[in-house]
Amino acid sequence: MKKILAIALLLVSVVYTTIDAQCGDDLLKKALKEMGDSQYMKDFNVDLTNVSKDTKTGYIKFSVILNSRTHYKFNTTDGLGNSEKVIMQLYDGDKMMASNYDSGKMYQSFEFVCRKSKVYNLVFSYQGGAEGCSKAVMSMVKQYAEGEMNF
Repeated sequence: MKKILAIALLLVSVVYTTIDAQCGDDLLKKALKEMGDSQYMKDFNVDLTNVSKDTKTGYIKFSVILNSRTHYKFNTTDGLGNSEKVIMQLYDGDKMMASNYDSGKMYQSFEFVCRKSKVYNLVFSYQGGAEGCSKAVMSMVKQYAEGEMNF
């Protein structure tokens, strides 16, 4: 009986470790690698699961302070077990400023040139309320000098 219990506990720990590894440091390392030459600023852990079969997962929101005259890059990496890719949207209040989902096409990243320093909201979700885990990285591509942003 003790052997059966020990084997069951071992199997549970192996399954838990495998699930955790899909959304752990390896996923963050992949996201960091995909940010390219830009300078790392912050990473976000997205882990959305259904509480019950009657409810949808919804979304998770993070507040980020972005500085004016700064070019940012936001990129994502999805866990192996995800049925859908993560949708990442940057909002200024109720207005969406940028997204990695545009016209039915999904991208791994988007870039945003901030013109006004303030708090923005970064919102993550999965299509159809699917469950999933993902990592996202915010990085700085370039800091513009005053008067350099004439575009």
